Amino acid sequence: MNTQATTSREAGISKALLGWYRTNRRRLPWRENPEPYRVWVSEIMLQQTRVETVIPYFERFLERFPTVEALAAASEEEVLTLWSGLGYYRRARSLLEGAKVVLESHEGVFPRSYEAALEIPGIGPYTAAAILSIAYGEPYPVLDGNVERVLARILRLKENPRKTAVKKRLREIAGSWMPPDQASSFNQAMMELGALVCTPISPDCPGCPVNKACQGAEHGDAEKFPRLPRRRKTIAVELEAGIVRRGDRFLLERSEGFDYLEGLWLFPLAAPGDGGIENRLAEILGTKVEKTGELKTVRHSITFRRLGLQPCLLKTGRFSLKGKPAFRWARLEELGSVLPVSSLCLKIADRLREGT
Repeated sequence: MNTQATTSREAGISKALLGWYRTNRRRLPWRENPEPYRVWVSEIMLQQTRVETVIPYFERFLERFPTVEALAAASEEEVLTLWSGLGYYRRARSLLEGAKVVLESHEGVFPRSYEAALEIPGIGPYTAAAILSIAYGEPYPVLDGNVERVLARILRLKENPRKTAVKKRLREIAGSWMPPDQASSFNQAMMELGALVCTPISPDCPGCPVNKACQGAEHGDAEKFPRLPRRRKTIAVELEAGIVRRGDRFLLERSEGFDYLEGLWLFPLAAPGDGGIENRLAEILGTKVEKTGELKTVRHSITFRRLGLQPCLLKTGRFSLKGKPAFRWARLEELGSVLPVSSLCLKIADRLREGT
């Protein structure tokens, strides 16, 4: 890989990129007031999640927890409830733990030290660099998926950019292009370019402000980069969800057996076969359970898992939830507003509202 970042071809990258960013950047709520806590929350939410999806979650979260102190005082259930439907719930737990650390060890102010930032739960090299550069203007280059793609195409990188040694060189190159007093704008411009122009499919090379410096654009094969290993093979998971209704309330269970939904409330789940959800609930509730119908199958993806979930309408005998803290009754409108649930649970609720 050519690491000479000051060649004549690349000399104008920063100027062209920053000029483009001033004119074309999106108005995003965390950019209007980029103080450390707001940037921190936005960066955690944006991990593996689209900007359009994050905006309403960010606004609701900041309204409820406007400061580090407010977040640190919250319960996990409160935080997960506001996170309901956003996915990757470990992020929410780490953010809550991180707020407690910042309050206890840094007097409620996110540290300016890179090393100190890395000691906060949920903060890795990318997130630390993003927060410190955007909130404080510290000259740390970021390397998220968008920036990785931009650099790989400009350099026509033939190596896997996610290898440790290659990542290190890419950070050095990005850092050498970064004007020392414009770290915040430069990093955001690189990310914005990847999000709006240098997209994974059909990049707009003619409309790119740095296309004259881009080797991928010059060779007409930018879309072939970055060269990444094949994605992990997806796993199909078939499940049944038990729909038990009592008036306007439905039976919910706090998930403990599914690691990717742990701690969230959802309609009781079971693998089909051997009596499926009916047998499981009959044993737990100590009453007769019969299937009376089915709703349309729900399709849902969680990381590399592809879920096919069959909602089953159930009829039961009398039972009590006394002594069963993992179960409770709830109205559909409480899902995601009072109780922390996943988007999978919300999809099932939509099926119930539609009656399909």
